[in-house]
Amino acid sequence: MSKYIKVPNVRGLQYREHATRKHSGRPDRYFVVRWYRDGKERSEAIGWASEGWNVATISGVLGELQQNYRRGVKPTTLTEARELEDLRIQTEAVEHAKAQAGRLTFRQFFNDHYVPKAQKRKRTWRDDVLRAEKRIHPSIGDLPLDMIKPDRIERLRDELYEDGLSDGTVKHVLAVIRRVFNVAAMTSIEGIPVFTGESPMARVEMPVVTNRRERFLTYDEADLVLGTCLTRCENTKNAMHAQGWQDVHDSIVLALYAGLRLGEVQRLQWADINFFAGMITIKNERDRKPGGSVPMNSIVREMLTRRNKQRDKRQKLVVPPMWGEVKDISHTFSELVNELGLNDDATSNLQRIVFHSLRHTFASWMAMNGVDLNRIRKLMRHKTLTMTQRYAHLLPDATQDAVEALCRLRSGEE
Repeated sequence: MSKYIKVPNVRGLQYREHATRKHSGRPDRYFVVRWYRDGKERSEAIGWASEGWNVATISGVLGELQQNYRRGVKPTTLTEARELEDLRIQTEAVEHAKAQAGRLTFRQFFNDHYVPKAQKRKRTWRDDVLRAEKRIHPSIGDLPLDMIKPDRIERLRDELYEDGLSDGTVKHVLAVIRRVFNVAAMTSIEGIPVFTGESPMARVEMPVVTNRRERFLTYDEADLVLGTCLTRCENTKNAMHAQGWQDVHDSIVLALYAGLRLGEVQRLQWADINFFAGMITIKNERDRKPGGSVPMNSIVREMLTRRNKQRDKRQKLVVPPMWGEVKDISHTFSELVNELGLNDDATSNLQRIVFHSLRHTFASWMAMNGVDLNRIRKLMRHKTLTMTQRYAHLLPDATQDAVEALCRLRSGEE
């Protein structure tokens, strides 16, 4: 390595020349400065002439640092100056990131951050997208996240009610907003949280939804529905349509006598059927209702045995899509019960018989026949006993005899 050469008229400044590299027609020079700080001699590297350093520039920088040292203010060394410059750049970057995060609108965050995460974790993410595009974005989509306050969301909630939406629909829309802010609080851009502080949803009152269906089928109504399916199956000349009505009938049997939900009926595979043990296995799947084992009664076993004998062994599903198409069984069921007049006296949607009413009927019939709530809970695969308590009023007790006694007293009977 070449020796350092002192620069005249600049105290402490030295340089060495590169053995081969040239700059401006002469050997490239590497500058260092030697000076005293706090009673100790220090040497600090400055840089190469090819990096833009020259004697005039260095003299100015060193002069400012020397004056700072005399006044007792920082920076007093090149190291301190570089550290302060790095800090300034980092601070500006942080402020820029904060500004960018602060300007991020609800719509931008929803599309760029929320949806990609929901696609990986949420089975119904498409429903969130539809609700956002139709109900949320037109109202608050272009507002920065930190500008969305509780009163603005309450205004949106009132607008949804003015549009005639139900409590359940409004709650679904507000739940999307709540999830978006929860995700925003856990999301950072360049190390900066997208949203800090309290979520505006924390101070917004959510709608109270009453969606418990109390009505269930009587034995005669159930026989009427099942019998009509079989009649239409027998009287339909088109083989595919006949099979379609048989599928509707058998789907009703699974819901009515095994308590399966519609989605569970549609996803049920022959691998889930254990004829030897007499059990149906409902798989536990992420983002779905709890699974478990459901015992077959004689009606369910007879139906499944028939289907198993008749099926194409290549078919994995117990009830393939109706008529060769992915068609919702519940739609056909609703049309059927309406035609049979089972919903003629219904004054609200909660009083109407729908496909899910079959599962409700399954539990109600068990309660009426004295099956205890714990067993009903297990068969219904409820998470908590509270969910099963709705059937408690159907359990046999002495109340009917008590009120009937009034009739006997009136008639003079003992």
